[in-house]
Amino acid sequence: MNFIGAEQAAAQTWDVVAVGSGMGSLFFLQKFLEAKTGQRVLIVEKGGHNTHQWQIDNSLNAPVDNHSTYRNIGEFHKEWAFTIGLGGSSNCWWALTPRLHPDDFRIHSLTGTSVDWPVGYDDLVPFYQQAENFMLIAGSDELEPHFPGTAPYPQPPHHLSSVDELMRKRDDHLHYAMPTAKLSRTTDESRRNRCCSVSRCNLCPVDAKFNALNGFEGVLSHPSVSICIDSEVQMLETADGVVKSVQFRHGARDYKASCNLCVLGANALWSPFIMLRSGIGGHGVGRYLGEKMLVNVEVNLDGLQHYDGGTAATAMNLSLIEEGRTKDRGSSLLIFKNGFDHGLRLDPPGRWRDCLPLDLYVEDHMYYENGVFDDGGDTPAVKFGHWSDYAHNTLAHAMSRLPDILSPLPIEDIRDPKICPTLGHVQGTCRMGTSAENSVVDDHLVSHAVRNLVVVGTSVFPTSGSVNPTLTAAALSLRSAEYLAG
Repeated sequence: MNFIGAEQAAAQTWDVVAVGSGMGSLFFLQKFLEAKTGQRVLIVEKGGHNTHQWQIDNSLNAPVDNHSTYRNIGEFHKEWAFTIGLGGSSNCWWALTPRLHPDDFRIHSLTGTSVDWPVGYDDLVPFYQQAENFMLIAGSDELEPHFPGTAPYPQPPHHLSSVDELMRKRDDHLHYAMPTAKLSRTTDESRRNRCCSVSRCNLCPVDAKFNALNGFEGVLSHPSVSICIDSEVQMLETADGVVKSVQFRHGARDYKASCNLCVLGANALWSPFIMLRSGIGGHGVGRYLGEKMLVNVEVNLDGLQHYDGGTAATAMNLSLIEEGRTKDRGSSLLIFKNGFDHGLRLDPPGRWRDCLPLDLYVEDHMYYENGVFDDGGDTPAVKFGHWSDYAHNTLAHAMSRLPDILSPLPIEDIRDPKICPTLGHVQGTCRMGTSAENSVVDDHLVSHAVRNLVVVGTSVFPTSGSVNPTLTAAALSLRSAEYLAG
């Protein structure tokens, strides 16, 4: 990797300056450099370069406390999870990679609520495939009827648990192996190892999961790419409707890097904050902040031992997704876990494996009132009112359906759900749409207001979607880069 200093970065004019080095930026650069091999690219990263070994030795993804990089305002102080460092949140993610459901792109058309995306599922299928092949996703080809164009996955699915196998015996089951960017088999084409299933995916001890440091060597070490770390972008200087330079701070000094194209992939808190500081408009810059509600549910089993699956999250159940939405409640994804989320079962003695941890991803709408604000401080001011009635209705419906969905299992009891502080899917603050009157960027992620500015990552999501967002963010970046490089 070609690391350069701030003075060297500021002394040159770059074809592309990428702000942030997470999945959105790197998937964009990977595709863009395939077509534009000679383009000179600068990556400006707020954090440092923390190797996999450093992360393991220190039990941290990065030395920067992410909570120190934003300020909560308002009554409800919600947590937001991400990593500040080279590779961004690809360091801390748990590598679950389902596609958005086709209905996720057209919520307004189906229910009259929320908004539709300016792209549809079919538009993303070829880019989903490219991202899945690049990350060597392990998944089940049985998902094809629900997510057309899925099969075949590059790797076979991870080993299911005994609980999963019972769930699948129901004739009308909607229970499938979870697609994941953790290897189920070692390969000659990757230096990653096979998943060890210890449920420490944020700090994967065997480097099985895909991340920027083990998967994007071709981008980070590309002869045309230079990297400036420990450098915080302050604002984008614009003139005549285009970005002229990127202003960043290294140490106690400010620098400017001139560019022809700017790729903004800081994250869904910092990308809009930089735009607000820069006076770059569009409907809802910084607004519509949200994520799905993460809910843990503990199930006690009657004589069935769990924890014999092949990875941390073995399966996803589509029963609630396939039921669809109404105007009053949304969609939920049910995930079957293979880690000790609630600890072992201690009562009665000797039945410590007779329990099952579940996750529910509970959809909420994105509301204009929730957002990121520039109040003159050095960090984004973040306001999130609370989970809405829509989300609580969705959770209540999911819990009412659990006994029937889990009917193939010997159940003693289902414990009360616990709402977690964050899911780590920060979304919505630079939403995509059809015009500057309803969005910040267009369907190719280009700013409506500044036409050489591309915003990548989960900040562009108009809705939260029913599943994990990373694969879709990757597909959107690939689609944007193909369009702009063409």
